[in-house]
Amino acid sequence: MTDNQKQDGVAARLSLRAVDSATFRTSKAADELNEKMRSNLGLQHRYEPARLAIARSLAIKTPPPPLPESASSESGKSIYGRNLFGEDDLPAWLTLIVQNSSGRVTSVDSLLEEVRRHWHRGMVVLTEEWHNCSENYEAFILSLVEKTGIERQKSHSAEEDRRGLSETPPSADWPASSHLGPLKLQLGEPGTDLKTGDTLTWHLNGRGSPHVALMGGTGTGKTRLARSLLTQAQSQGSTPTLIFDFKGDLSEDQNLLKALKATVIEVSKRSVPLDVLYTTSLDPAELSNAAMRFRESFTKIPNGNVGAVQQDLLRDAARSALRKRRDGNPVSIRDVRDELQAQYAQASRKGDIVTSTFNDLTQDGIELFSPTMTPLEFFSQSWIIDVHAAQETAQRLIVFLILDALYALFKELRDSAMDSDGNRAIRMFLVVDEAKRVLGYGQPSLMHLVRESRSKGMSIFLISQSPDDYDTVEENFLEQIGLTVCFRSNGSSPRVLKECLGQPVDLAGLPDGVAVTRLPGKSLPARFQAWV
Repeated sequence: MTDNQKQDGVAARLSLRAVDSATFRTSKAADELNEKMRSNLGLQHRYEPARLAIARSLAIKTPPPPLPESASSESGKSIYGRNLFGEDDLPAWLTLIVQNSSGRVTSVDSLLEEVRRHWHRGMVVLTEEWHNCSENYEAFILSLVEKTGIERQKSHSAEEDRRGLSETPPSADWPASSHLGPLKLQLGEPGTDLKTGDTLTWHLNGRGSPHVALMGGTGTGKTRLARSLLTQAQSQGSTPTLIFDFKGDLSEDQNLLKALKATVIEVSKRSVPLDVLYTTSLDPAELSNAAMRFRESFTKIPNGNVGAVQQDLLRDAARSALRKRRDGNPVSIRDVRDELQAQYAQASRKGDIVTSTFNDLTQDGIELFSPTMTPLEFFSQSWIIDVHAAQETAQRLIVFLILDALYALFKELRDSAMDSDGNRAIRMFLVVDEAKRVLGYGQPSLMHLVRESRSKGMSIFLISQSPDDYDTVEENFLEQIGLTVCFRSNGSSPRVLKECLGQPVDLAGLPDGVAVTRLPGKSLPARFQAWV
């Protein structure tokens, strides 16, 4: 057995659950450098420079030494493993650290010490390199790129050829954005700080997160603020916008429709013209990924649990339907239903919650999707998807599959353009009204988009009734949010309020039109008059 195989075995034996919930720390000195680096790079969360530091240390061939005595006595703040490494990437990080350890990592405790050393060394190295680059953001990033061995002007043709995308990569056809430059939005009208009288603005496309969370009860002003922010953004350059409207009020706002140049699709009367099961090729790996995305979304739709065997059959049915795609003909939900029925018949299985859900969604007279547009064609335009009159299972299927198609498209795009000041071009706005209806189901594509779409130029607006809507969500969405605004609500979750405002705040007594926010770089929240 080779050394690498032995180390892979150690990584496999380390419990991912234990590592996920473990609390990782570095020295207090390195933690202070971590905070400075977060501020220097315009990052939102402590784990972002920490990951960069650990990766930088792993790139050094010699093992990380024990911390110097002057730094070993005090520790910095802790970060859970799931946040430090990311839930999806945790196995990869763990394997890299174990393989790099030359046998030192054999348990969670030894892993904690190894990460402590890597984090400390990497942060010291990054800080030195930051100063060597004269504290210039672009020079620093380019120096890191060069250290990875990446040729900045090198074509990605090998990877694109493998996917069959070399001639027309999706990013080549995406509408050019005029949002290259600072996109600063006023927080309402007048949008004034009640203490200082200053007008509050937010820099949407700077080095922080471009995502927004607006919370508040009915009639408090949160939806009005969302409309204002979107309208201001559109007045500075037209950008495709997708809105999921669960109440039906946004689709009736003629001023918003005009500003966004959006088309309304009321799904109870018209099908969505999107090929939600679109694939760029018949490559087996791509078909499998598409089938698994469909399965993960569909299993969250029935009002009941879907077992492991049912999930396998559902995945196989989707993959079989996708394999039969010929001559550019799109695959419909009915095609997957028919393949599933054939799978059940072959296995002599009786109908169950999965087949009955398919039957409800594909009965005569119901066509939720008419797959006439590719994702690139569809998402290059602005739409308001009005689902308020549809059945709840149909609402979930429509929203979940559209999000799947959006994520599949965006993850293939190259990063959007960025100017020398760190302003990133915005390619698209995604707005989820009544976000609780999606957040509570842990829909994978939405979680991926919130985490990953920043570099692709997407800005996501999540509009909800209360901070408590985030309290039971497994994914900590608020870590990924750049602007949080809370209007009056009965929400009282201390964890959520501290996460988004830095301290507990009594929201129940706020008048209509008054909100609380904590702008990036500010330690304390501010009350402001959004509307009068």
